[in-house]
Amino acid sequence: MKKHVILFLLFVTLTVFSQSVKEMFSEAIVDWARGDIDSAIQKIEEIFYKPIPAEDLAEFWYLRAKLMIETGRVREAYEDLKNLLVIVPNQPEALSLVHNLEFILRNEKVGSFYMKTLRILDGFKNGVEYFFSPTDVAVLGKNIYIVDPPNNRLIETDGYTYKVKKLSFRPEQVFVDKDGNIFLISEDGDVYRNEKKIGTFLHPIGAGVLNSGEFVVADVNKIVLMKNNGVKEIPLSGNPLIMDAEVYRRQVIVLDVWSNSLIATDVDSGEQQRISLPVPARSFEMFYDGSYLLLDQFGVLYHFDGRRLQKIGSIPQYVNMEYDYPYLFGTDWKNHRVEISILKSSEPVFVHIDSFEFTTDRMSLYVRVEDAFGRDIDLVHIFSDLLEARGRVPFEVSYRMREYTTYISDEEFLSKKIYRMNDRKGYCVLVPPDTAFSPEQLAVLKLKNVKLYTTRDAPLKLRKFCYKSGGGIDMPHFLKHNLWVFSFSYVKPITEEIIPISVVFKTPDMNYSDTVYVTKKVIELELK
Repeated sequence: MKKHVILFLLFVTLTVFSQSVKEMFSEAIVDWARGDIDSAIQKIEEIFYKPIPAEDLAEFWYLRAKLMIETGRVREAYEDLKNLLVIVPNQPEALSLVHNLEFILRNEKVGSFYMKTLRILDGFKNGVEYFFSPTDVAVLGKNIYIVDPPNNRLIETDGYTYKVKKLSFRPEQVFVDKDGNIFLISEDGDVYRNEKKIGTFLHPIGAGVLNSGEFVVADVNKIVLMKNNGVKEIPLSGNPLIMDAEVYRRQVIVLDVWSNSLIATDVDSGEQQRISLPVPARSFEMFYDGSYLLLDQFGVLYHFDGRRLQKIGSIPQYVNMEYDYPYLFGTDWKNHRVEISILKSSEPVFVHIDSFEFTTDRMSLYVRVEDAFGRDIDLVHIFSDLLEARGRVPFEVSYRMREYTTYISDEEFLSKKIYRMNDRKGYCVLVPPDTAFSPEQLAVLKLKNVKLYTTRDAPLKLRKFCYKSGGGIDMPHFLKHNLWVFSFSYVKPITEEIIPISVVFKTPDMNYSDTVYVTKKVIELELK
């Protein structure tokens, strides 16, 4: 009889502990979502001194690891997550976070590449001709912009439906900036901003929009930076024959087919550097890390980092290509369509659920999706899933731009102040050139949605560190970033079970995700 009483008391004790632990876990989740990291980490640490139900251990460890990263214990979180994967090898959110941390802590370089076509935008759809012979593509958020020269059209699509705009001129190139301004270049050499002519050139080739706001074109033997307050010209040496142009950070790079080389021009100093190419290129694009994607005369696509050449694939059907990481847009002029391919290497995609909200019947998650250098990824609505309790559920995705808060800090920002920033709503912070930094702090910056900037006279290593955070040199002109809102009808738990809610960005090699956890208590606290 005594034995049964002892077992009963033990069962009751463990049950009480389990309920208490789950309540504390729920409160920690709500504290995290509201930005009270100190309270959340205190609760989660207390939990680990109590008996934790074995079936919930993975969820507790994952939340604890994220909180540890936000408070600067990055290496410890990384080791904990690796230990977790020994016990639960297929925990998707842990796999994704470990992959991200390994990339940051090991400073891994680009490896092999893969390319896979995932979506085709046909000019003829449901018996209607939307575009006939596309020549260029631009993208921002949910929108893809396609120019159709023979019909004087600009097509806007979210990947599903089309909007057609008739133009008074024949467009050949299209670009868009973070403020949604659309730049078009006509076959006559005219440059338009939102259909208003802002310049005329002999043979303009658009390069893109700098983070400082200038729209850049290369024209015969010069680079032209166009802004509301005027025009700046930088001459190009060597009488180049320019076939393509791109912007990267504070550089404008042009392809000179006479010499089969790239000419990289610093827009601040005017200094120029020539990079000889190992294959005869007719077009090129910039990879996220400043290396190059080269398309040769036969339609073979390569990656070139300045030393090593890797063949990626063959795309002879494209009259033009545009790259917006991780998407390669190929304009197939002959077949009247645009192909969207995923093109990337082994670097991770960073998915961050910044917070969430509940109504009585729907849950909304506020999500950032960024490349390895902290830059926004577009078209997330096409290539994502939402999972509830590990199963896919119907969902809606809306898109908005969220404003950064900007300020100037001192050299103690990374050592102290960063850990007191908890709301993840987005900050651009200018730090002095003598700021010390470490790879671990980069992981904290990414999780907290902080972009670091410094002065032009800062050491090269600090400038590179700022670029890796998603920031750079001087304060940017565009103070906005992509915010994706995933909304769905959630299941209301009737027990104390823990339900994982995951946003997943899908690529052929790996699905990158972030996860929050919902309990009955979490919903009750949030609805209050």
